[in-house]
Amino acid sequence: MSNKDGAPRMRAKGARDKIKGVVNENVGKVRGKMGDLTDNASEHFKGKIQEIKGKLQQAKGEVEEDLGVARDRRVADREEE
Repeated sequence: MSNKDGAPRMRAKGARDKIKGVVNENVGKVRGKMGDLTDNASEHFKGKIQEIKGKLQQAKGEVEEDLGVARDRRVADREEE
């Protein structure tokens, strides 16, 4: 894998993680609400955990995308030299 291939892959992985994170966050919110409606503290707690997992996954995706952009810039700077 060359340096040119790594950045797009990293950005694509970041985008996938962000999408998965949004899904996890929303599923967690629904699961938590269902736990509230059914007076099930365990489901409420599991929903909150999944919601937090989704938020963390989105943050990870942001970092991966940012690293891909930074890598693109580094490669472009080297090519200009």
